[in-house]
Amino acid sequence: MIQLLNFLKTNKLAFAVSIAYVGSGTLAVCSMYPNDVLYGGWSELVFFITFPVSILSFGYRFAESSNLVTVFFIQFLMLVLTFLLLSKFFQKYGI
Repeated sequence: MIQLLNFLKTNKLAFAVSIAYVGSGTLAVCSMYPNDVLYGGWSELVFFITFPVSILSFGYRFAESSNLVTVFFIQFLMLVLTFLLLSKFFQKYGI
């Protein structure tokens, strides 16, 4: 557990960027249906910007629209993957 906290502490920027990027994609996917609370034209734009991390959730959402728990699980996995990739990228280029 201490190693995980140290890893997060040394990669704060990668974690913040991952949270913002995947979080906005999650919000966009959860706002695509006309009966969703935050439905609007903005969700399509944000979805296309966050397409690489949102495509699986988008596909699942339109196959099973009523189950958002699985969408959140998929997006959590994408958050972890994005964080790990950004951490390596930032370390490699000294950001």
